[in-house]
Amino acid sequence: MEILVGSLRSKSGPIVHAFTHALSTVIIFLREKLAQNSPRNDVRLSQVWIQYEKYENVLTALAALTDRGQDNPPHNYLALDHTSVNLLSLLYDHLHSHIERRAPQLVTAILAFTLTNTSREYFQQLSHLVGFSGDSTPRRSSRVVGEHNDQYAIDVSDDGIEERDEFDSIEDSFPTFFPPKLVDILPGAQKSLVLLRAAEPDHPLLRARSVRRVIEWFWSWDRIEAAWNGRGVAPVVQERIISPPTSRDSEPGLAQFRIFDLEPGSHFGHSILDHNHAPTPSSVLQDFSDMFPHSLPPITPTLEHLTSLVFEPLLQHASTLSRTLLSLFLSPDAPLQFKPHMELLHSYPLLASPAFKSRLAAALFSDSQGYDPDEPVPTSLRSLRRKAPIKQASMQRWPVGLSWALLERETWPPVGAYLSFFLRTVIVDSFDVNGEQLEDSSRRGTFWVEAERRLGFAIRDLPTGPGHDQWLNPLSIEALDFLYMDYKPPHPLDILITPEILSKYQRMFTHLLRIMRVEHALSSVFRMCRSTSRPLFPTLVAANKRLLHFRFIAHSFVSILSSYVFDTAIGGNVNLFLAQLDQDQEDQTPVFPDVFALAKAHAALMDDVLAACLLRTAQRGAGDLLRQALELVLEFAVLVGDVKTGRLQEYEAALMLEDLAGRFRGRMGAFTRNLKAIVDKGPLPAVPVTAALTSGPRMTGGIQAVSHLSESLSEWWTTI
Repeated sequence: MEILVGSLRSKSGPIVHAFTHALSTVIIFLREKLAQNSPRNDVRLSQVWIQYEKYENVLTALAALTDRGQDNPPHNYLALDHTSVNLLSLLYDHLHSHIERRAPQLVTAILAFTLTNTSREYFQQLSHLVGFSGDSTPRRSSRVVGEHNDQYAIDVSDDGIEERDEFDSIEDSFPTFFPPKLVDILPGAQKSLVLLRAAEPDHPLLRARSVRRVIEWFWSWDRIEAAWNGRGVAPVVQERIISPPTSRDSEPGLAQFRIFDLEPGSHFGHSILDHNHAPTPSSVLQDFSDMFPHSLPPITPTLEHLTSLVFEPLLQHASTLSRTLLSLFLSPDAPLQFKPHMELLHSYPLLASPAFKSRLAAALFSDSQGYDPDEPVPTSLRSLRRKAPIKQASMQRWPVGLSWALLERETWPPVGAYLSFFLRTVIVDSFDVNGEQLEDSSRRGTFWVEAERRLGFAIRDLPTGPGHDQWLNPLSIEALDFLYMDYKPPHPLDILITPEILSKYQRMFTHLLRIMRVEHALSSVFRMCRSTSRPLFPTLVAANKRLLHFRFIAHSFVSILSSYVFDTAIGGNVNLFLAQLDQDQEDQTPVFPDVFALAKAHAALMDDVLAACLLRTAQRGAGDLLRQALELVLEFAVLVGDVKTGRLQEYEAALMLEDLAGRFRGRMGAFTRNLKAIVDKGPLPAVPVTAALTSGPRMTGGIQAVSHLSESLSEWWTTI
């Protein structure tokens, strides 16, 4: 055991140093006991055996702990795992085993002493990470949350030279004896402390406390009862290295050498202890062994119950810390409110605001029956500058559904200052309308001013290789995929609105733009076909009937899809999620335990919305069929535009229309059968946490919502 202690002294880390010191104290204690109880010549061997048996049991338990039993040869010794988590788990498991076996009191006391002293530094560091130790200021080597970096990432010290503390990664794993609730909440509490410092540095939870709170093991009945009754437990005075008495006439510089004035070995015993001396390590162990109970009290009959009681203050503090940070994002009176930002994302990237949707449609789309120079185009720079209109003949084909303002330069995509001007005007005008509809308060006004600066349109750099350049063609369904809405949430709200979540909003925005493009293209077809005196196919009656039938079924499909996406997939999930945010503040049992659960719920919400719209990777088959069906409807509108402008002859367009109608029937048949197969698989085995409120209506969900679309698209589509 002494050889093991010597080898452990070369290891680094406060936990292994504490274990080495505790193990060394036990060895010193055993040597003193063996020296004090040396047998006399007239004592029988049986008496000697009984006298030393309890100390042999201690050494046997320590040998089993360190895998250095008497029957185990040295070449079979296993290296002791000196990592913090594994070492503490090993100590706890051995103590638990001896308590369950009703081992002698001295053995369990020695193991409890070793566990208590070894885990003290670990508990202090852990308490500091969640602000429980009374000092919530971050240490120099602790990790810092950056505004533009990952919020969970941890940086090195400011100068980059100081080594990282081994407790920086303590959140990755915990000793096996930690209660499951504490394991679940501690990582979030640590991150909540960092975010709370950034959100409200003067919060009362961050102020230094006059009484330093600690988490440590306690074993006596009176301390256990005090903790059970909520009176708190006073920390045990830690052992200190003994120093000899100093006389008043001694020189201050020689005081540190007074230990050499003592007789050899005298500083190990109790005989020299008085009110001027600190206790020796062995005396502290003796006192610990004397007060250690023979059994645990009835209120904590097992070591698991005692462990839960020891960690109860830390668990309550972590829960309070997480709920405090969450209230800063959900409380109506808090400076940082998550719900207005959620409403902003719902209104703009998901197009739930009628004012923004109508202005965006006016800027990007058109449902005109043909180019008319006298038609007002309010978003066009040409109308603002009163320039002459461009000639339609210069365009090769008419991109039906797109605004003529986007086609002025006859290039695609229409990037440039004029596009930025159009879209910036759309956002500013819709902000003015939304600001008038809200309550007249300075906080609301400040939010919309801040939101105007953080929300805007951006251009995406898409690939241009073969098969990936459809966005360069204004006739394609992907013509507007280069455009997306960019939102930069303020810190620390970026923990709830992460870049991954924003990318899901951008995918939905692209999908909605495609649907709006097809809707306006069909509106243009209705306008082009409304004249009964001048039909598009004046001589081919069958072709004209096919045109009207195709227009009807295409309009029915797009109308059903648009209503489903906006009302069921988006509204059925997001509206109830917003109601969930209000319910979290009203109910006694919160829906979200901390901000990280809320962030996961937000991500799961967008996953449900994407799944309901068949945009998840696992739904690639159904999603491709849906995209192809929309693309065929847009191709139909472009074909009608070619007939309207005279680019195609009547007989040419009739053959192309017949082929297009056949392909659309095939795509719709495959799509409806695919939807039915998805519905027949049944709902998910478990309802996600975000899929239901604690009371009231439930969210439509992701895969579960597909049944609504399948019911709307009846079996009639497979037989048209």
